[in-house]
Amino acid sequence: MLATLALGSLGAVAASRARAATQVKAVDVVGREIVLDRPARRIVIGPWVTLDALALVHPDPASLLVGWGGDAGANRFQLDTFRGRFPAIDKVPVIGRNTIETMSMETIIASRPDLVVFSRLDAYRFGPADTNPQLAQLEAAGIPVAIVDFFLDPGANTEPSLRLLGALLGREEQAKAFLDFYGTRFGRLKQRLAGVPLPSVMFHAFAARPECCWTTGPGNRDPLISPAGGHNIGADVLKGAIGQLNLEFVYTRQPRFYVATGGGDAVATQDAFAIGRDVSAARARESFRALLQRPDIAAIDAVEQGRAFGVWHNFVHTPLRIAAVEALARGFHPDLFGDVDPEGTLAEINARFLPVPLEGTFWISAA
Repeated sequence: MLATLALGSLGAVAASRARAATQVKAVDVVGREIVLDRPARRIVIGPWVTLDALALVHPDPASLLVGWGGDAGANRFQLDTFRGRFPAIDKVPVIGRNTIETMSMETIIASRPDLVVFSRLDAYRFGPADTNPQLAQLEAAGIPVAIVDFFLDPGANTEPSLRLLGALLGREEQAKAFLDFYGTRFGRLKQRLAGVPLPSVMFHAFAARPECCWTTGPGNRDPLISPAGGHNIGADVLKGAIGQLNLEFVYTRQPRFYVATGGGDAVATQDAFAIGRDVSAARARESFRALLQRPDIAAIDAVEQGRAFGVWHNFVHTPLRIAAVEALARGFHPDLFGDVDPEGTLAEINARFLPVPLEGTFWISAA
């Protein structure tokens, strides 16, 4: 009897140690601790968590998904491309659309995920971190929830977000490999830009839309312009991550450069600014030229004088933005960055890190 009890105790200790050996502990970008019994294999992602980010740490991101936002949110711009590489993605249940409020928490709970990953844009939009009832509902059901952020504060949160995904999926080495690559290239930009005057830039998001002018706000909330060595004029008047400038303000400021984003809004409209995955250089060039001839845009001095650039909008949601930032830095500061090769950076990302390469046209210049 005593021998049986002793063996039982030893078995319990061994099981406890085994659980401890596989247990994952991490802290997300809003300071919440996540504890998993083992690396996650069944996950749900919010509509503003990109497949690109998952693909940087896992070779088959679709195999992890038991629920997501489908062709809504950040993934609307590239679902067809991922479908071609991972056709099983069409079998993943779509649980909601553009916002977390459209996602059924009951359906998520019923799918028995190991982990739910939301972006800050999903979970808190622009409000405080303690006001989301959906998160509370999931946590009350015992489902771990992690918050990442590649958009609202990318300067501060991109690296910890990707490191977090690597830890929670048991892919730390893959996350580190990309972050080493990413950090080296951003470090080079930062070093050369130290003490350099920053030219003013009009960052025109969603440029295919008829109303002008959506843009990004101050500080680290600017995912493309500041790290490329420009001063985003939207940062002078906006308080939040995104907002709208009126044209009179833009005309009064007359920024040195104009940068437009295109992508998802243009897919279904043949005459709108199109750029991104599977967009040919010819179509990007023709549609960009048409955008710059629009009367409200053509009245900006930078456009009239040929100091205009276009980039794929989805770069604002993904660590892959490093290639676009290099392209803009070369455009803003050709004397400093004439040797920088964003095309080579993108080629290396495709070869080393992405199971679904970025193929298409991702930046363009009016010059």
